[in-house]
Amino acid sequence: MRKWLIWGALLALLGGGIYYLHSSVEEQIADKVSEAIGNNAKTNVDLSLKGIELKQGEAGKELWTLKATNGWYQKDESIIDLAEPDIMYFVQPNRDKVHIVAPNGTINQNTGVARLWGDVTVVNQKGTITSSELTFEDKKKLLIMTGNVIFTGDGFNGSSDNANWNLKDNLITATGNVVVNFRAEKLDDATGGEK
Repeated sequence: MRKWLIWGALLALLGGGIYYLHSSVEEQIADKVSEAIGNNAKTNVDLSLKGIELKQGEAGKELWTLKATNGWYQKDESIIDLAEPDIMYFVQPNRDKVHIVAPNGTINQNTGVARLWGDVTVVNQKGTITSSELTFEDKKKLLIMTGNVIFTGDGFNGSSDNANWNLKDNLITATGNVVVNFRAEKLDDATGGEK
């Protein structure tokens, strides 16, 4: 009988030790996640995901694909915090690709607004735009780039404080301290023949 009591006590100690280690590891992970995304997510995360891929389509055509290494869903606010978001947007009607990457991001499902920050890079077949932050308003199909926006492409480069890219009309408008440089030999290519 004494032998069973000793085994029972050892199992109880082992179980308690495993529970302590598990809860301690969870707390450390929550602290690191909270620190990495800069909010209090560790106290209000309802779901944590690894290797996210979301897609949206309209009229039988894919509009965008979002991938992220990790995500944390906050049910009460309908917000998804993202690590390393990677978005491929297909501009209609020709499905021109716009590739967007950033270290951090959030998606507010109630408002249909995504916000990316920390060295955002936007690339399409004509060039690259970098900015400190990017907001995507899904209903308006509008990319809003802020914080030292830099444009580079074949035959041009430039900068501005802010830029909006209307994806419906495929039109980019830069505002605030706008500087654009064209290389004469590439002027027709960069402007589509307009002078």
